[in-house]
Parts: sequence; structure tokens; C-alpha cells
Amino acid sequence: MKTDKVTEKVVGGKKIYIVENHHEVIIPWSEYASNNETSPVLLTFDHHMDTRSAFYRYSHKVAGLEWRPVRDQLIADVDINASSNIISSLERLCNDEHIDFSLQTGIISDAVIFSLMNAGVCTDYANNKIYYIDPCCTSKCKKSSHDDECQINVYDKVIEGEELLFKLNKINKFIPGFFVSNQINRKFILDIDLDCFHTKKAINAIDMSVFNYLVNNAEIITIATEGYYVALEKKDNDINEHYLLEKLLVHIENAIERTKDNKKFKFSTAS
Repeated sequence: MKTDKVTEKVVGGKKIYIVENHHEVIIPWSEYASNNETSPVLLTFDHHMDTRSAFYRYSHKVAGLEWRPVRDQLIADVDINASSNIISSLERLCNDEHIDFSLQTGIISDAVIFSLMNAGVCTDYANNKIYYIDPCCTSKCKKSSHDDECQINVYDKVIEGEELLFKLNKINKFIPGFFVSNQINRKFILDIDLDCFHTKKAINAIDMSVFNYLVNNAEIITIATEGYYVALEKKDNDINEHYLLEKLLVHIENAIERTKDNKKFKFSTAS
């Protein structure tokens, strides 16, 4: 892969791709898809949903209310096996259109979005292959009405083991048999937008066991640094995309290092 938009790292044989703008992940995603027969499921951690229709803004700018035929032709013209075509598509694709683009072009089969916008646990109204796992509070909360404290708890525990295990089990509602007996049964891409980490506590999780499992079993890992949105969404003033990226890469390296001689990785949290 030769492009200045993507930084590639390999840790213990695991390929990790880092981009600045989230929609640029279609470069490594399409490269993976072009070399594999089975389209993977996308598991993405993001503050936002990022599920706007592919090429919507470009098509709307060109054709106004008649934007759909323009969008449909742009999608039809995509060749995921040609890297130059994907780079060309990026010129018309905007930052929150990459998931729909990838579904429409067969790069991924389904998208599971661990967002932080209180969407609930539901299917997207416009695309039945997009699923939100975005509960209003943590799995142990007993409040009848959720408040600001609940929201901070959700932010702080975005990759904590118990909460991740709870969320992974919810995916079975949409993809039956996806997560059974603490095991994912489909190939998947792990995608992380750094704006999902609002606090230092969030990126410094206590129980990393489930996250480590995701790292070790993902086909590839993609990371969007998104400095502007990190600054916009953060709750702790002394974090930025550089701090978060450094911490996340250490977590990934530690996860791979700890399990390279232990193929039967076990969660430390109860199921």
C-alpha cells in the first residue's frame, strides 16, 4: 500500500493502519477485501455514528434534490480491486460516509457501531446492515432516568471488559451466532476512532481482557486519529490525539505480546 494518507504498522504479524480522517480507512479496508473472498463484519468504536449515505454531500452539491442517481452511479463505478479507483473515490467521499460506502461496495458485510450518542441498541433506519450498540448507560446501572453521571460512566468504560462483553452479546440480536461462548464466529475488522476516548480513564481501562481478545482476533485494525473531533468531544482537557494514539498502540502491542504463546485466550471478566 503506497499512499501518504495511511501509516502502516505490523505488530506480531497483525496489520495496523492509521489515518487522520476516518473515511480514509476505505484504503486498507478495500485492500483487505480485494485479497479475501469473504467480506468481514466491521466493529467500530466511535463517538459518532458515521453512517451518512455514501457520496451524499458531493451528489447533493452536484445535483441538488436529484442527488440519488448521481450517488448510485458513483457507487457503481467503484472497483475495490483497483487502489487508484479507491483513491479517486476519496475525492468525492466525506468523513462520515465510509461505512455506507463499504457496505454498498461489498467491502464489509455488516457494520456494528459502538457509538456514544445514546442511540440505543437498534438497526439503522436507512440501512438494515448497520447496527448500533449504544446503550444509554452501563450494564449495571439501575437508575430509571439516566443523568450526566451515567454519561460519564459510559465514556469512562468504553473499552472496559465487562461493558464490552455486554455489548458483544447484544450483537447476536442482529447477527445470530456472532458471539457465542465468549467467541466471535465471523471474520471482522476492528476500527477505532480516537474520539471515542473522552477521558484518561477511558483509554486507561482496568480490565483490557475483552479488548485484547478483539485485537488478537481482528483481521486488521484501523485507527482514525481525528484530532479535531478528539478536541471537540474530550472531557479531560489534557488529552489529545497524540496522547490517545500512543496509549492505544501500547495497548495493542501488549495484547498481542501477551497472547502470542497462548492461543486459548480467556477473558478475566465473568460472562
